[in-house]
Amino acid sequence: MSLRTYIARRLVNMVILTLAVLVFNFFIFRLPVFLLGVDPADLVVPPDPRLRDQYEKTLRKNWGIPEKNAPISAWIEHFQKYMINMLTFNFGYSFGTGGKGSKLVVDQLMERLPNTILLLGTASITTIILGVVLGVWAATRVGSKTDMALVSSSLTLYALPIFWLGMLALMIFGVYLKLYPVSAGTMSQRCMLGQCGSVEMVLDYIYHLTLPVAVLTVGGFGGYLLLMRNNLLDVLTEDYITTARAKGLPERTVLYKHAMKNAILPMITVIALSFAFVISGAVLTETVFNWYGMGLYIFEAVTNYDWPASQATFYLIALVVIVANFIADLLYGVLDPRIKYT
Repeated sequence: MSLRTYIARRLVNMVILTLAVLVFNFFIFRLPVFLLGVDPADLVVPPDPRLRDQYEKTLRKNWGIPEKNAPISAWIEHFQKYMINMLTFNFGYSFGTGGKGSKLVVDQLMERLPNTILLLGTASITTIILGVVLGVWAATRVGSKTDMALVSSSLTLYALPIFWLGMLALMIFGVYLKLYPVSAGTMSQRCMLGQCGSVEMVLDYIYHLTLPVAVLTVGGFGGYLLLMRNNLLDVLTEDYITTARAKGLPERTVLYKHAMKNAILPMITVIALSFAFVISGAVLTETVFNWYGMGLYIFEAVTNYDWPASQATFYLIALVVIVANFIADLLYGVLDPRIKYT
């Protein structure tokens, strides 16, 4: 099969998978309506009878929510509008997630996405680099005290809940050492009010960024370390590595020129998906540190039963993961010519 045919087949599969995600996304946020007969308007309309009628009319008009006892035709029409809106990235208005009232979901996403990309992007890079470097170091010293210390510490840190690490970091550096604001956030109140210069604002932002990045790095590098170590140990037992050593090549050349190329291949998918999940944010970490990003937005949307915000974020996450998986598969063929597309 040619590469062009493979890409065409994968694109068709991606379209089918995306449509399946959209259907699942539609029903998962409406289960209380279908299973319990709950009127969705009751979940967001204020109980005050003076506000209820007008608020409910506005709600049903803006978000197209059928009434509880609406016929199936109304829900079919609602589903059709939902599919068209999702495929055209028209996510509509939020129910008020973020405490800012009714607002376009796209505007809210654009406000928070840069913060999440900086946080998760930086944390992903530091986590991958640290995990790969320490994984190689452990593999070249297999069985030694260094190897045992790295493996045991990485397993321990990787198993610890990330929200617990975040709260522990806040307690140590915020409460005891007074080096980090306990309230956290993306910037200090003074800079958020525009009372800081440009340079001071950037430095303040970086200052607030350091601890969440450190927590995500410490809690996540263990997975990459163990994967890289095991991959490299497998490759070092191959015949071509033995042949390279028999030719008298320096061990450094054998390791970095021959072994590393093949050992890094199985990590491509893991690395690609880790960057794909950058858009989703670190829900627990952003909640603990009050970081104004996608993770905190998802938490607020789910707890507020905000249909438009929840289904938009879940859809975007699934879409990015599908595309990242496709790109990772293509990279395999580019980096390893032995792979044939079938």
